[in-house]
Amino acid sequence: MGAPRRPTAIKELTGTDKKNPARMNRNEPTPTRGIGPAIRNGAGSNLNTQEQAIWDEVVSISYAGVLGEADRIALEMMCRLIHEMRTDFTEMTAAKITQLSQLLGRFGMTPSDRTKIVVPKNEKKNGFADL
Repeated sequence: MGAPRRPTAIKELTGTDKKNPARMNRNEPTPTRGIGPAIRNGAGSNLNTQEQAIWDEVVSISYAGVLGEADRIALEMMCRLIHEMRTDFTEMTAAKITQLSQLLGRFGMTPSDRTKIVVPKNEKKNGFADL
């Protein structure tokens, strides 16, 4: 079985979009809206307070443009698994640990995935340019 496909946003951050342009899916849906808060219009209200805090933590450390509205369910699952890992790790099954590791990797949040990401530096804006 091959490796899971990476989202275009991750490919752009890692530079693989330039290395292998033929592998890019030009018709891939792109998030138009950010992932937003854990609770939005009643959705996500089944997360407990600690899981909502984990949601905010994960969103704050994620790379810009990676998480979108369509990722809410996957992020909810990741928050539950992180909460379980932090509160009762000894009782976590190997399958749950594997699932958490896969989710973290798919969102570019593991050490090996992070080494592949190149974050573009913000160019310094000339303060007089708008005059």
